[in-house]
Amino acid sequence: MSKVLCKSCDLVVSLPPYKRGYQCVCPNCGALLRPARLESEFNVALVAISAFILALVCIFQPYMEISSMGVKSSLSLISIFTILDYEWSSLLYVFLIVTFFAPLIVLCLISFLGFYQNYKPKVLTARIYSFCHAFCMVDVFIMGVLVSLIKLSSLAEEHFYTGFYLSLLFSIMLLWCCIRYRPYRVWDKIKKADIEDAKPGVRGIDQSLRLCRSCGMPFHSEKEQDICPRCGSKVSKRNAMWFQKTFALLCTALILYLPSNIYPVMYTEFLFSQSGANIIEGVIAMWNMNSYFVALVILLASIFIPIFKILALCFILFSVKRKISINSMVITHIYRIVLFIGRWSMIDVFVVIIMSSVVRMSGLLTISPGFAIICFCAVVFFTIFAADEFDERLIWDYCHAGK
Repeated sequence: MSKVLCKSCDLVVSLPPYKRGYQCVCPNCGALLRPARLESEFNVALVAISAFILALVCIFQPYMEISSMGVKSSLSLISIFTILDYEWSSLLYVFLIVTFFAPLIVLCLISFLGFYQNYKPKVLTARIYSFCHAFCMVDVFIMGVLVSLIKLSSLAEEHFYTGFYLSLLFSIMLLWCCIRYRPYRVWDKIKKADIEDAKPGVRGIDQSLRLCRSCGMPFHSEKEQDICPRCGSKVSKRNAMWFQKTFALLCTALILYLPSNIYPVMYTEFLFSQSGANIIEGVIAMWNMNSYFVALVILLASIFIPIFKILALCFILFSVKRKISINSMVITHIYRIVLFIGRWSMIDVFVVIIMSSVVRMSGLLTISPGFAIICFCAVVFFTIFAADEFDERLIWDYCHAGK
């Protein structure tokens, strides 16, 4: 039997010996404590190195081509870098981090740690892996490609090349590696948690247990603020100034949300005549063209999801701050939904990037990103940071105090 501290509700739980196919969840809040399958580091490393090689091949392979009225325009991943650097360099940096550097760093570290299992990584290595693991968005990029293709299907013929199919396979392999090799496995190589003297069924805060939000290390401490013995971060009973930080980030996201929906997200230039369209106009245009699926995807990802995240986090903040009597499990479910859907709002950003890169038809038709897409991209990241600053254990603190 081993004991773990639930990161969601702060309950100490005893886990039975590992048995393949059986997952362990927290009996209090339902959080996953141990997955049903624990793949060996070597097996994950084999898939990771294969995915890494596949990624390098994808970059230089032709991706897709569209043709209309005898004019053809092709796309490769290298061409996206070139066009973004010319149009919006800030978009290029975001695109490179979430679809290129972060995935490749994750795969490199998984491969190295899997093949050299006796190597003890540094704290900086674990921090880099945790950051890159959180911001791998290749799967969102592939969804953006599919949405872009549906949007373009009414305007031109599409042809797929090797790069497209290889990138699709790469995204599946990367997603598998990220699921099987979560950051806690890297942190455990540095130092494993030891709370075997803790009482199961009792919350950590009642046993002077602290949980480091940076590396997930639980440890005993009587101090109000202490230093994590694994990563050296400052650790308090709960995230310091959680309300101020989360609310400030939400206000920033809300301020940026307005121009992201008012100003054009992209400009279309046809025969030297330029016109811009914001998100709502794009949804209406897709609906009028009978592209109902694309219209609904963009409406959900670009309009409903960002505003839902902002309103949901505001609701959670004030429910906890004002101690409003609401079922803790309901608030927890809302918070976890916000965490899950946070990254998928980037679909619209990738749609604009892809369409700006592929639609360059001999000067007859050109699509360029607008200022609003920068604001929208910032909204996505600010809401992600806001959700991360909130301490989920606070929801259960109030529930426990009311008993």
